[in-house]
Amino acid sequence: MKFTLIALLSLLFGACQPSDFVKTIPAEEFAQYITEEGVQLLDVRTPEEFEEGHIEGAVMIDYRTDPEGFVQKAEAQLQKDKPVALYCRGGRRSHMAAELLHKAGFKELVELQGGIQAWQEAEKPTE
Repeated sequence: MKFTLIALLSLLFGACQPSDFVKTIPAEEFAQYITEEGVQLLDVRTPEEFEEGHIEGAVMIDYRTDPEGFVQKAEAQLQKDKPVALYCRGGRRSHMAAELLHKAGFKELVELQGGIQAWQEAEKPTE
C-alpha cells in the first residue's frame, strides 16, 4: 500500500517536473523561438480547439483523439532532424505528445509553457 501511494505520487508530481527530452519555455521566449529558421510548429489540440484559434503557421495533429496514430501522423508531416515547437491548451497534452515524439526519434522538442492559454494571456496573436 505504501509503495503504491509513493508510486502514484511520483507519477503525479513527476509529470510536472522538467524533463530531459523537452525544453519548456514561456510565451515570450516561445514567440521568438518559432521565428527561427527550420522550426516546425505543432498544435496537438483537437480540430475544434484549433479552429477556435491557433498560432499562425501551426500544423495540427490531434493528440487526444488518436494517441496511437499521433506518432505516425507526426512522422508523415514533420522532419525528425528539425526542431519541433509544440503546444496544446494548457501544457499537459503537449508534454505527453513530446514524450512520444522523443521516443520516435525527434531530436529537438520545445513546448510552450502553459499552452495556448498562456500565449493568449501574453497577448500574442492567434488566427
